[in-house]
Amino acid sequence: MKQRIIAMIAVLAICGIAVATVAQIPAEQITAVLHSAAWLSVGLRQPQQSVQLLEEHISAPPAASVGGALYEQNVILGDIVTQAVPSLKTGVPEKAAGAGTVLTQQLSAGSSFIQDVAYKNNTKQTVDMAAALGRRPEIAFSVSETKPQVLITHTHTTECYLPYDAGFYNPDDASRTTDSTANMVAVGERVAEQLRHAGIGVVHDTEIHDQPYDTAYTQSRKAVEAYLKEYPSICVVLDIHRDAIYPNDTTRVKPTAVINGKKAAQLMIIVGMMNTKKVPNTHTAENLAFGARLQQTMHRRYRGLMRPMVLANARYNQQLSNGMILVEVGSDVNTLEEACYAAELLGQGLIETLKGL
Repeated sequence: MKQRIIAMIAVLAICGIAVATVAQIPAEQITAVLHSAAWLSVGLRQPQQSVQLLEEHISAPPAASVGGALYEQNVILGDIVTQAVPSLKTGVPEKAAGAGTVLTQQLSAGSSFIQDVAYKNNTKQTVDMAAALGRRPEIAFSVSETKPQVLITHTHTTECYLPYDAGFYNPDDASRTTDSTANMVAVGERVAEQLRHAGIGVVHDTEIHDQPYDTAYTQSRKAVEAYLKEYPSICVVLDIHRDAIYPNDTTRVKPTAVINGKKAAQLMIIVGMMNTKKVPNTHTAENLAFGARLQQTMHRRYRGLMRPMVLANARYNQQLSNGMILVEVGSDVNTLEEACYAAELLGQGLIETLKGL
């Protein structure tokens, strides 16, 4: 199966290169189409990550839960701003014919750590993580309520979550919605609330960028460029998504940790490391240094919440600014409540990281 999938991707890549050469289509547009085709070729509806991550999901089964149960770490949460989740259904629907299994697991935080940072290097580059942690990223942060310091955006805005927690999902459950109270906008707003409460200026981009889906990164790039021009004080950009993990056709993984007795969707930071003459990105070192510091803070503060940070052979628009990273909040079978709680914790960790610069 794996060999057939890789062969299909190779054929797609060759065809894409030929089309790009003849039609003079920008390489990144062809890459976006190939990513979508690669995911669709194995029946996955949510092409979140690069082809390298696709192969990783196919070849590796989900990690087992720690000790057979979700890991709980007692930590001081700090002054978290919490709100109810109005769009979460209180009832569980009838289990339909063809329903699949939701496997709740705490995915591994990593098998080896460098100063409390575990990461997966999916590139061919050699990365010195200790050196990245040892340098201060070139981010001009200062606490200010009047000058925005952080931009929150959502390239795949309409990604959403399962509205109930019952150990199964039904075939007709939505994986995307334009309802901003139930999609990634609701999750991003929880991060924004923490920052505002701490006196940190934040701009939250709530526009839908993924309609159509294949132009999402082009649309979000234009939005980020406009915000950076309008607010030159912005020094950190978070592109907040959610993941989708399908080990087989009838099972979906729900990455979950328990923090202070409450379920939270696990988080994963992705740093785009692609930097070539044709696809330049002069911000890789700064984004890596920032992402590593945030990963370190989150792991130390909320043990078990973070999946290993991923270094990807892509850009994800991170060529636009220092301090720009992508964060995956749970998967499509986490609940919105779990995702929003994780977002609150992310906001707290971001505050600590920024104030420590």
